[in-house]
Amino acid sequence: MKRFITGLFSFIILDLYFNITTHFINFNIFIQLISILLFFPLASLIAKLNGLQGLRGIGMVREKWPKFFAASFLIGFGSWALMYFSYDIAGKFNIIGIKTGFEVWWVIGQIIVGFFLGSLINDLVTRGFVINVLKGKIPPLAIAAISILIYALDDFWNGDLSILNFIFSVVLGFSLTYAFFKTGSIWASTGIHFGLNMAYGMLFGLSGGFGDGIFLMTKGSIHPFLNTTILLMAAAFVFVIVFLYYRDKQRVISV
Repeated sequence: MKRFITGLFSFIILDLYFNITTHFINFNIFIQLISILLFFPLASLIAKLNGLQGLRGIGMVREKWPKFFAASFLIGFGSWALMYFSYDIAGKFNIIGIKTGFEVWWVIGQIIVGFFLGSLINDLVTRGFVINVLKGKIPPLAIAAISILIYALDDFWNGDLSILNFIFSVVLGFSLTYAFFKTGSIWASTGIHFGLNMAYGMLFGLSGGFGDGIFLMTKGSIHPFLNTTILLMAAAFVFVIVFLYYRDKQRVISV
């Protein structure tokens, strides 16, 4: 019971710290960046308090990380690029050009740093920590289900508060959790997460506003059913590719 309570409070501390630094310390981008980076020593300390090997114990391992990260990034970015291409064809929006000058590089820099750190930290909390702290205490399928549910609730709270968004987050959570379970490396999960976020950022920037990315866009219209179908099919497509790629991969560490 004591270990359960310690693990629960540890998760709450990590999750609250990340959400507070990303949502409420936004008055200065440099202070916010420093606050976010401080998550890593905090996570290492909390992991050790729970009997894990610091950041390595929650999946931040060096073994094969470039391969896992690169492959997963291509899966995530490619799948989401295909989804947005489908939206463009369906008329949800129209890309009419690309921005130029310093503005483009500023947007690219923001989305690379912001979405990379956001994806990595979210994965460390909802997958790396949760899965490893529960390992050996309950069946693996139950651990995976808990991790997916926590991720979906966290994504739901930070996004559109709708049943559709929750279902979408659950479907996407299958891919992220499966990649981590098969490899034991957070980089397999974060590559996917970062890839799809980068594709999103190219259109909507770090702020998520229409046209805040690097492209010049005009709004269109799309039937809600077609919009939902494309979204859920894209999430399901990601899982198919992730499953085919990672099903025969060996874990670099046990989870």
